[in-house]
Amino acid sequence: MDLLDIMNISSDWGIDVKDFTVLSERVTLITSVDHEKFILKKKGCAEQFERELKLLKYLKNNKFPTHFPLNSKNGNFIITYQNANFCIYNYLYGETYSAAEILQDSIIPKLLGETIAKLNKAMGSINFTREFPQKDLYHMVYGYAVNEIVVTDCSEKLLKVYQKLEEDIKTVVGSLPKQLIHRDIHIHNIIFSENTLMGVIDFEIAEVNVNIFDLCYCLTSVLSEVFINNNMRHNWIIFVGKLVAGYHSYNSLSNIEIKSIWYVMLCIQTVFMSYFANNKDMYEINKEMFLWIYENRINIEDSILHSVK
Repeated sequence: MDLLDIMNISSDWGIDVKDFTVLSERVTLITSVDHEKFILKKKGCAEQFERELKLLKYLKNNKFPTHFPLNSKNGNFIITYQNANFCIYNYLYGETYSAAEILQDSIIPKLLGETIAKLNKAMGSINFTREFPQKDLYHMVYGYAVNEIVVTDCSEKLLKVYQKLEEDIKTVVGSLPKQLIHRDIHIHNIIFSENTLMGVIDFEIAEVNVNIFDLCYCLTSVLSEVFINNNMRHNWIIFVGKLVAGYHSYNSLSNIEIKSIWYVMLCIQTVFMSYFANNKDMYEINKEMFLWIYENRINIEDSILHSVK
């Protein structure tokens, strides 16, 4: 989109655009002539947006901070422009922490863990989860992801690992409670200001899945940013314990959930491997991460167990 398109869309909200910055294919930061900031998003189908809106309203009513779409001048949250749907969110002022900052800080991991725990606790009490996609993590891995991986990677070592893990993953996934989860809670979707939570953003792909998915997703997202640095990998293992401790302090984890964290991280990493199966460089780094997590099970689980005593 060019400036004229953005100005045309924003005019439905009475926003006079001065400047804009494209953040991603679907997200644009706009600044008004009054120096106010807003987030313009290209949305999917109306049904998906209605689900998201219902979830955001629920979280807002339960005092959990998020961004929230703004009403247009016509009272609508969403408009159609050139056959695409758009909405505008309030801008959350604050900052996100880099993975390097997080691994070198003693407070931030606890804050992240508490934030994810509070969000999961709030979303766990929602009674309209049937409106969201219902996912089976075991099927995501062994019904789809592994099949995609073996098409482009005939590594005997990798195949043996997946064969060895399959029954355990099936049992683990079957034993975990399921609930509505964020599904994309990496560190850049959690905004703080002076170590105070300002809000969590980007709920578009919320789904029903195993309850510790968000916790494990955040862990792997941090590892992905520092994995090329061997020293940072060691710090990440320590971070795992700190994040889990922060989560556990607010939303107590059962022994089954604690023992399942390593498995769920491997599942998430497998999904990413399949996603990047046709991108050689990205696939190889994600494969290396998967095998490293697999081979460092004892260190990872020791870090977790020491943190939740």
